Amino acid sequence: MAEKYTIFISSVQKELADERRAVKDFILNDPLFSRFIENVFLFEDIPAGDQTPDNLYLSEVEKCDIFIGIFGNKYGWKNEDGKSPTELEFDYATEKSRERLIFVKGDDDSARESEMKDLI
Repeated sequence: MAEKYTIFISSVQKELADERRAVKDFILNDPLFSRFIENVFLFEDIPAGDQTPDNLYLSEVEKCDIFIGIFGNKYGWKNEDGKSPTELEFDYATEKSRERLIFVKGDDDSARESEMKDLI
């Protein structure tokens, strides 16, 4: 049997909710991909728990084999260091040497927040 992989999908949830769900559904329901993918993690699929969101999503990035980033116009809320969860997830996936696939929605950079332009 083929090795199975775990995917982590990152983006600004509110801006790209439909895209996040569509990517997950496509991967899990595609006859070829589903043979190789064990799980696709979306933050919104987990129940509320006792872990802080920062610890939870970074621990899921650490467990993943493939990191998919979907970047749009919004940067998202910023922590005390001025970084969004999306950028923190990307940085951590890089630090942990995860395979990273980044998709940028749209081609009008004038509509992007400056922090998202910098991240892209």
